[in-house]
Amino acid sequence: MISLRHHVFSLAAVFVALAIGIAAGSTVVRGPLLDSTRDRLESAEALIDEERAENELLTAELAQLDALGVEGPAQLVADRLDGVPVIVVVAGSVDGGAVEGLIRSFRAASAELVGEIRLDGAVFDPEEAPRVGEELGLPATGSEDEQAEATGARLGELVLAARDALGAGGDVGDLLREPLGALEDDGLVDLLELPRQELERGAIDPAAVRVVVVSDRNLDHDPVPVLGAMVETLIGTAGPLAAEVGRLDPDGGDPVPSFVGHVRDSGRLRDEISTVDNVETVAGWLAVVLALDPARRGVGHWGFRGGAEGAIPDAPLLPSPVSTAP
Repeated sequence: MISLRHHVFSLAAVFVALAIGIAAGSTVVRGPLLDSTRDRLESAEALIDEERAENELLTAELAQLDALGVEGPAQLVADRLDGVPVIVVVAGSVDGGAVEGLIRSFRAASAELVGEIRLDGAVFDPEEAPRVGEELGLPATGSEDEQAEATGARLGELVLAARDALGAGGDVGDLLREPLGALEDDGLVDLLELPRQELERGAIDPAAVRVVVVSDRNLDHDPVPVLGAMVETLIGTAGPLAAEVGRLDPDGGDPVPSFVGHVRDSGRLRDEISTVDNVETVAGWLAVVLALDPARRGVGHWGFRGGAEGAIPDAPLLPSPVSTAP
């Protein structure tokens, strides 16, 4: 029979063995384990210091680029578009900073900014196609792609109608709203950046108006079918230009639809319409201004994506001021 004393001795033996094991383990393992942990901590701290230094450098470079974005256009493209009328068509919720920088560059270049026509995202939403088609007076027939192309072609015609209306003279806002006001009432179009200006008849030559269509690779719906048909309608106008915020493609997954890529991949459009693929940067803003310079001839493609010919166009020499010295 096992006595209480036997139980006490057994428990005591267990605790003694446990104490011996802990003592032995801490003596043998503690040194290498602590050394390894200390080395890893020091390595992590070194990496953190490197990352912090790199972040500080990138922050300083970003601050310089921001300053260049604010001051650069006035210094680098001043008077490049002196008196050139420009209409900006913006596809949906394009990055606000990109559009603001582009408009700021037009003003620095002394362009005649006629206004901004912003297309609502519903224009590119296939589920909204019946309503959009009805507002545009289009027949509710055809495939999804055919409906998108018809929408783009009709919008292009309305942009041209707004451009042509400028030649009649009168208030700029009223002239643009004449062909587009119904769509603005329906929420499909917003007319922004309209100058408070009364034009005399013939003050703006419609044939001289530059139309810049700006898209984003990060929109909720693919704008390419609509915008592709729109710029086809604009071919033959004075320098239509396709511009895009050049978001990077996500790792894996499907490629992001690209409006500029569509133009560059089309044999007909590539030869008729200039493109800029990084209009979220100061380099992109400068490229758009220089591409529209009346002293420059021909079509070109700029930015950093496939099909680009260079970062920015060559800058034609501005005429030297006439000296009035005796």
